[in-house]
Amino acid sequence: MDKWFSHEDPTQFLFLNDLLLAPLFILVVFLFANSYVKRKQNPLYKKYFIKALAVKIVSAVLMALVYQYYYNGGGDTHTYYVYIERIREIFYESKSDFLKLMFFSPSDTFMVEKYFGVGAAFFLNDSSNIVIRMALILSYPLLNTYMLISFVFTLFCFYGCWKIFTLFNQLYPHLEKEFALACLFLPSVCFWGTGILKDPICLGALGTLTYHIYKLFFEKTKIIKRIAVIIICFWLLKVIKVYIILSFMPAYSFWIIFRYKETIKSQFIKSTMSPLLFIISITLGGFVLIKIAAYSERYAFDSIIRTAKDTQNWLYLSSQVQGGSGYSLGNIDYTPLGMIKVFPKAVNVSLFRPYIWEARKPILIPAALEGLI
Repeated sequence: MDKWFSHEDPTQFLFLNDLLLAPLFILVVFLFANSYVKRKQNPLYKKYFIKALAVKIVSAVLMALVYQYYYNGGGDTHTYYVYIERIREIFYESKSDFLKLMFFSPSDTFMVEKYFGVGAAFFLNDSSNIVIRMALILSYPLLNTYMLISFVFTLFCFYGCWKIFTLFNQLYPHLEKEFALACLFLPSVCFWGTGILKDPICLGALGTLTYHIYKLFFEKTKIIKRIAVIIICFWLLKVIKVYIILSFMPAYSFWIIFRYKETIKSQFIKSTMSPLLFIISITLGGFVLIKIAAYSERYAFDSIIRTAKDTQNWLYLSSQVQGGSGYSLGNIDYTPLGMIKVFPKAVNVSLFRPYIWEARKPILIPAALEGLI
């Protein structure tokens, strides 16, 4: 019977326990969600909450099926699960080493290499390590079931998406449908905001951070709770994908300051403060950028150009090897001016590609259609 339940396997991460336990988990989630919505006075909850949650859950199941059966167990999501399985086994070999691997960032390289061999580098990477350890801790109350761990990651992502939707709708209520689509129902966001991956954690943390910083500044309620949540989300983003903070915080600082200006009633003070606020926001954004970059060698200013070059080359090469929808931005002059020149092409790639005729595999057609629409 062991072969039907969770165990280390080079290609398998969905087992019989996923089939048996996932429906029960979904039932509990929706019973709780229905009860939660009934207690809310905001009509947005009755209109969107259950629908958006259902889309997220379906996306999580679809994502697992795609990686298990289309990619034959490939991808990082399976890799994370393999590490979970291995660390659980270490408990029976050395309980002290198990506790170190489970609760602390790896500092003993020899110990990590002893247990993971050629896979040590992946575990020693801070951004991968935190995902593995979070999933490992969840694996015990969730009976080491991939789908259940995936659902928890997905629910955290959904929380962040919902929070940012409610915030934007509060500020711009005439754009309710547009924000619902962008925050809750965009297919690519729903798909990649699931699974045992970095993306759902980062997306959930980003939405949560956006919401609670705004509420802390402008409503000044639940201050201690909001500060604690902000610190946790900021730390998660910094550890897992610091470039999200690097690109987000300067713009967010700019937005917060100018939103604050709108609370000033005097038109004279508003107009006179605008240039000052502009300078403050630019300075604050730059300060945050420099300070965060200083903690990450890869994204420090003296190496960020090299990082961009390496990333572009790796994406193009991997797409050629795997037969994906690769792209090239052409010959790039990796200087600040050269990066600015290629900026329009990069935005086009981010939002609209792959084009329909570039979708070489059936799996890419939904993304191509989304970009076209």
